[in-house]
Amino acid sequence: MVDSQGMLGGVLIACALAIAGCTSGDNGITLDSARKTATSAGASPAACPIPFDVSAALPGGPAVRPGKVEVQASKTTTPAADPLAAQRDQGMTGLDAAAGVSFECDYEVDGKTIHTWLVVTPGPLSINLMAPQIAGDSGMPIAQLGDFVANPPEPGKAKLTPGGEVAVGRVPVDGNGDASLFVNPDGVVTGDALNKTTESLLSQIRL
Repeated sequence: MVDSQGMLGGVLIACALAIAGCTSGDNGITLDSARKTATSAGASPAACPIPFDVSAALPGGPAVRPGKVEVQASKTTTPAADPLAAQRDQGMTGLDAAAGVSFECDYEVDGKTIHTWLVVTPGPLSINLMAPQIAGDSGMPIAQLGDFVANPPEPGKAKLTPGGEVAVGRVPVDGNGDASLFVNPDGVVTGDALNKTTESLLSQIRL
């Protein structure tokens, strides 16, 4: 797995500053509820704190087994003034620099592993924290990655990487905050089917 808490590239920070800082919606999650859920769950809960019904989201409703779960919360609730400098000079992780929370939940389907990853941040950095994973899992060149990150989907919608094998969805957030959902289905679904699956999972997020 790509180091999801690694250094955020300067170009990606610049892209983030061009994106609106918050979203809103009647069915959105909140930053506070996400942090409380992460804190209550602990680092390795027995079940995913997000009530995903992956079988219902997939075409044909296949049998799904829950897999590994990893939850992280930043040590502070205040983002660093300069996230890049905080990582470089103070040794902060990307998640700590962004003051975010992270939920990674795996699901086993026919011998393959569907990886879901929800990141919630106070500022517009959730998709930026996913950038190394997006690049690593999709093989996307860095030249394309900056544009991909700078143009996230609308809340409730998903966006596929160029090969159609990985998706990122934007989660509606009520009040201040930003949230993105990363989905790597390990080939279980691709293309339009992956897009629909990701949007179905987005609609299931409750924190």
